[in-house]
Amino acid sequence: MRRTLALTAVLALALSACGTATSTQNDKFKGEQQDVVKVVDALATAGTRGDADKICKDILAKSLVTELKNAGGDCVTEMDRAIKDASDYDLQVTSVKINGANATAQVRQGKDGQVATFTFVKEGGAWRASALGA
Repeated sequence: MRRTLALTAVLALALSACGTATSTQNDKFKGEQQDVVKVVDALATAGTRGDADKICKDILAKSLVTELKNAGGDCVTEMDRAIKDASDYDLQVTSVKINGANATAQVRQGKDGQVATFTFVKEGGAWRASALGA
């Protein structure tokens, strides 16, 4: 149960800053990096819309969904909680590094907010978030 709460807290922090990315962000990155930015944008959009199901099915890596399940939680329930705890909706990707089937992105919460590291893994040819704010 403690582990579920810890995961929920991390996800809530990530979602508390979710929102739409600016067009300059999209112009800054190319190729695989742009694909990772699109995952962050999708997370922001789904968070803004309160779409926990989309986050669990289309954005989070299977390993993260499994981790939530193994900790005694349910992904959709935990994402609903994280979304409800969110108050600010703005994420800015400042850098993306690709290393084979893994990627990391530095993501700023708002214009002057803290920077968190999000990690991604390629599953079935698409990037998925494996950790938010690690």
